[in-house]
Amino acid sequence: MKVYDCITYCGEDLLLKVRFETLYNKVDKFVIVEANKYFNGEKKEKLFDISKFDKYKKKIDFYYLEDLPKYNGNNLDYEYFIKNQIKLGLKDLEPEDIILISDADEIPNLKNEKYKKFDSTVFLQNMYYYKFNIHLYEGLKWNNKVAATKSCKFKFFESVQKVRQFRVRNIPWWRFDKKIKRYIENDGGWHFSYLMNAHEISSKLKRFDHEINHLIKDKNYKKQNLIDIKKIEKRILNLTDPYERKGIKLKKVEIDNSYPKYIRDNISLLKDYII
Repeated sequence: MKVYDCITYCGEDLLLKVRFETLYNKVDKFVIVEANKYFNGEKKEKLFDISKFDKYKKKIDFYYLEDLPKYNGNNLDYEYFIKNQIKLGLKDLEPEDIILISDADEIPNLKNEKYKKFDSTVFLQNMYYYKFNIHLYEGLKWNNKVAATKSCKFKFFESVQKVRQFRVRNIPWWRFDKKIKRYIENDGGWHFSYLMNAHEISSKLKRFDHEINHLIKDKNYKKQNLIDIKKIEKRILNLTDPYERKGIKLKKVEIDNSYPKYIRDNISLLKDYII
């Protein structure tokens, strides 16, 4: 049984370093996919540079997508297409091999290998915004964690989006994954979101319009509030939710043994991302 850790990449070098250091001895292959366009169809330059990660390249399979279909005006469709190209790195797998599907800022905790005994696993992860130690501690389901990384044995793999849609709650009878033996890993890792400055956050939100639509339920809410740089700076300073959702609370926490070892051992190096 081999383990494949799969992500799409868009310049998240810092988190990629944390990922490699945390998972290198736990997985057999890192499958990384980058496209020459953002999810909104906007062109982008190639950002991944394997020379930055020479230490880990033995386990890295990188795929750069240049021949993309024409953008149809739907960010979500384009995101699905790009993420589904992870399949390029899933050739010649054995039925029992495990595929981990994450966003680049979702790092699964694989210390507990119980997930290997199941057909699929949902990794519930602690949520952090802006800095490594600004923790979302109130306002979410599942003990204020997010169902982020998902895994699936290759024999059940159909597409990346099918895996990403694995659910924590009960599954309707018609869902294909109803009969899959599932596991919920409560100590499932870390979701480090928006580890960037206000300008970078604003740029990202402009390109992720579909994400805003999904998270903001108030139809009268003005999206301009979310991308305004001054307001983003204020939210970072006041430790408030990047989407200004009601009931979501953030707080500063200490870097303790619950964090990946690489972060614990490199606090000085990572000082710009810790308060």
